Amino acid sequence: MPAGWSTDSSTNTGDKTFCDYRQPHKPRIQVSRTFQKGGGFTATVATAGIRQYASVSDAAESFTAMAKALETCHQETYQGSVLKYSPMSVDKLGDRSLGVRIDSDGTTLLQQFTLDGPTLINVGTGGLTDADADTATKLLRDQVDRYEAAARK
Repeated sequence: MPAGWSTDSSTNTGDKTFCDYRQPHKPRIQVSRTFQKGGGFTATVATAGIRQYASVSDAAESFTAMAKALETCHQETYQGSVLKYSPMSVDKLGDRSLGVRIDSDGTTLLQQFTLDGPTLINVGTGGLTDADADTATKLLRDQVDRYEAAARK
């Protein structure tokens, strides 16, 4: 992470999916980390996650299921909050990429996903006063580069 970010160990991503779509395959390995910067109304959060599947086809089917869910699901209520989903443009990385803008209770989150071989890499940023797509894009590009470098070893 760039300077000024600290890890946030109080969050748990769990198994929540957009509009509770059914994942055709469970990842073999799933890790994520949440970071925060600033405080109060100017606090910004960023997440980075990697889900590695048993095969390239399992990962592709899981990515496709997520993309299909987001084509038809544009809003849901989760833990008492209405989440509104909008497609978002993203840099093309890996095999396929997609972006989702999530608006809820005056907060905006920008989530980006890239399918890279047997792995789904995601990064998101957001906050009450700022949701920086450039930061999310840089973080995603860095994650993809690190994953690809490790896979070549």
